[in-house]
Amino acid sequence: MIDKRYLVCTPIITRQKIMNSGINSTMGPGEWLMLLTLSVLWGGSFFFVEVAISELPPLTIVSLRVLLAAVALWIFAFSIGLRLPVTAGAWRAFLIMGALNNVIPFTLIVWGQTHIASGLAAILLTRRPNRWDSATACLPATRHQNATVALLQ
Repeated sequence: MIDKRYLVCTPIITRQKIMNSGINSTMGPGEWLMLLTLSVLWGGSFFFVEVAISELPPLTIVSLRVLLAAVALWIFAFSIGLRLPVTAGAWRAFLIMGALNNVIPFTLIVWGQTHIASGLAAILLTRRPNRWDSATACLPATRHQNATVALLQ
């Protein structure tokens, strides 16, 4: 039996709370440009995967995509003065995060696009945060969850 005292439910934030929270409720030209850029980059990746999937296997597409992103990030990191980590623990963390956040999801997404259209794949993936929020709405409380809920209220 779960003790209800240890459950933290996602608070329902009303429109009034949002309006009084100090969050900017209007978007200026800069925000619209960032949103447009994000939309083009996000949507473009699904389009290019659909084009590439007819010629290349999914794992090759994912490998090229992750390699291109890694090269771009390393160039950026070196340009701002960051250096390679030297500890095995840092590299192990990089490998685990890279696999869980990039390689595995991208492989599944590209494999899924071999069976459905790119537009449908994009729409289904935009719903992922909502499904995760719904699935984790009530979980056993942790200090992190309590701090997050306190900030939201």
